[in-house]
Amino acid sequence: MNKIKFSKYTGAGNNYIYIDGRNINYNWSDLSIKISDQNFGIGSDGLIILDKSNNADFSMHMFNTDGSEGEMCGNGLRCLARFAQELNVVPKIQEKITIDTKAGLKYVISPKYVNNKMNRATVDMGIPIFTENKIPVIKDYIVSSIPVVNFNHEDINLELFCVNTGVPHCVAFIDTPIYEFDLENIGPLVEKHDLFPHKVNFEIVNVINDNIYNVRVWERGSGITQACGTGATAVTAISKILKMHKDKLIMNFPGGELICHWDGEKSIFMEGPIEFIGEGTFNIIN
Repeated sequence: MNKIKFSKYTGAGNNYIYIDGRNINYNWSDLSIKISDQNFGIGSDGLIILDKSNNADFSMHMFNTDGSEGEMCGNGLRCLARFAQELNVVPKIQEKITIDTKAGLKYVISPKYVNNKMNRATVDMGIPIFTENKIPVIKDYIVSSIPVVNFNHEDINLELFCVNTGVPHCVAFIDTPIYEFDLENIGPLVEKHDLFPHKVNFEIVNVINDNIYNVRVWERGSGITQACGTGATAVTAISKILKMHKDKLIMNFPGGELICHWDGEKSIFMEGPIEFIGEGTFNIIN
């Protein structure tokens, strides 16, 4: 196999390459490194493979730009649902799409359409996990049932609130404007901190008011991205437990807006856009 077909979608700027892997056996980790490269590949935040599943409509395999496999991707779930419809894996009239991931079954619901193309949807992200060994994190202390890590580097001191929303996340609420924060250098230090055994995704947050936040993200294995669905879910979960907002939270990421709803008990629902960028074939260089 010298060439492989791909499509590229973005959800609030969080862009991935999508491949129908139902009848293909390949080293997806290696391909993710190559195809995600900005200079020698297509350029993306990673690679998402649609595959068969025995207990869902289809399955997701998600790979970061460094080739590491993630449990799942929130923005990627929405885009994968549209990709599946374009492939006729699921019908366009289906209101609930079930996707098998390494983080369990996830559900894309309430799709919205423009010109018969899904351009927006909501993901049932499940119930956030604050149990220390299931995030996992080696905490410094607990605040309102949330494990917390103190991060100190030079003149930067952060209180990192930790949660698993399908993948491990830590969130810092800061006064410094998020675009003035040195995320490029601090992000990898947080990601690879000794107190996070499986590494961690990292969000910095400016609270604008009780239902609007500005957020930037450093993603484990990929670096700075324009948005993160599991990250938006993590920010929602933590700030809700800390009684910082009510049931709806609007988050402005560099790439666009994500909206989460949580009653504090059941699943968090994360809503956002879906945009098709393009498609083609990629030359595989052995």
